[in-house]
Amino acid sequence: MAGRSYTTAWLLWAFFGWMGAHRFYVGHPATGLAYLLTVGMCCVGWLCDAFSLVALVDDANARDVLQPLLETDSDGRRLTYSRPPPVVFASPPGMRGGRDDLDDGSGGGGGGGGDGGGGGGG
Repeated sequence: MAGRSYTTAWLLWAFFGWMGAHRFYVGHPATGLAYLLTVGMCCVGWLCDAFSLVALVDDANARDVLQPLLETDSDGRRLTYSRPPPVVFASPPGMRGGRDDLDDGSGGGGGGGGDGGGGGGG
């Protein structure tokens, strides 16, 4: 099984962990970059990874095994995904919604408008 080695992960953690090398190795480039820029998050994250490194390697190896299975159908053909259409929320009939509500009766010009609006003597 071609996977990530625990020994390699531990060596990377021990010698270059403060730079995030072990994070890059297990497929977490974002946190690897964060470690690189913050010296292993001031070494706190680096020390915490001593307790989670085995799980990180296990997860990376599981992703390597499961990813091809998730991307193919039962006949082995590669699945393609399309983005679903955006959801548009509309106001129910007879109700106003959206930006128009912000403009009703809120000043901005002479002559009033809206329910409290202007005109009429007293």
